[in-house]
Amino acid sequence: MRKSTAIAVLAALLQATVPVAAQAPADSASPRQQEQQPSYDLRILTEKLAFRVYVNDLLIQAFPTRRIGSMSMPLNPAILRSGPQKLTIRLLPAAGQDRLPDTDDLKVELVVRSKTAPPRHTMLYELPPLRDGRQAQFTDPRGFSQTVQFEAQVPYRLAGWERSVPLLDAGDPKLEAEVVEAYRRLIDDIGNRKGEAFMGALAKAQRLLYPTIYLSAREARERDAEWVSFIDKGTGTVVPLEHHALEIRGDGKLVRLRRTDPASVDEGVVRIAYKRGPQPRTIVYDIYLHRPAPGAKLEPIWYFMTDFN
Repeated sequence: MRKSTAIAVLAALLQATVPVAAQAPADSASPRQQEQQPSYDLRILTEKLAFRVYVNDLLIQAFPTRRIGSMSMPLNPAILRSGPQKLTIRLLPAAGQDRLPDTDDLKVELVVRSKTAPPRHTMLYELPPLRDGRQAQFTDPRGFSQTVQFEAQVPYRLAGWERSVPLLDAGDPKLEAEVVEAYRRLIDDIGNRKGEAFMGALAKAQRLLYPTIYLSAREARERDAEWVSFIDKGTGTVVPLEHHALEIRGDGKLVRLRRTDPASVDEGVVRIAYKRGPQPRTIVYDIYLHRPAPGAKLEPIWYFMTDFN
């Protein structure tokens, strides 16, 4: 069974780094807010359900197979400013199943951490008890979604894609061709060991990510250099672009390619297979594109990286 370690890496960064100024219009944060470095983590407890987690219409995690126990994941990368945040959990039949199982085995908990206070736990959602052995919430056995809101207070405000051009038609063949070409360039940069080119293409997305995980300028440079070296050395093998479909998200202003094969459905398509010791692993970049102005080319604006075994 696969495990994701990038979640732990991001969580560690959230707790261990210092703030960097947001590279976007920002509200001034108080010294106390900067000192606290609040991090928002989601904890999902289930042993019987496959699920997807979306925060502010961005896919944070996709698990097409059932998990054992609980999973925690950082939400800060999808939180661009203080205020109400939208979280959606989508339950789907696990790989090999044709319907949702009747179960009440799901709890969704928000954990808020800071450097100056103990963690705060809030239950956001849990399935109700079964009635006569059936889960009344699963009126459609092919899937179930629940959306809730939570309040976040963060010491940054990022513009993100609020001024980006709306992408209205996911069925537009010209849009799909442009999206596929943008992804091919990214994949080719990895395959051709052009680390600077790949990381340069993600520069705008990095400027959104780093403030949310409180990286200092020095730490950001060091992290970029590590990825450039990883790609330049050909440490891994880039996976060909295959089994994909176009999806528009981010309130109609972001577009991504997602995997469609059962083993990795809904995951990102930029994938690097490598080994850590004898263990095979796969790095997955789930990259979202936007159009910054009418007539401009699509470019990366946000991503979430995971590392699977």
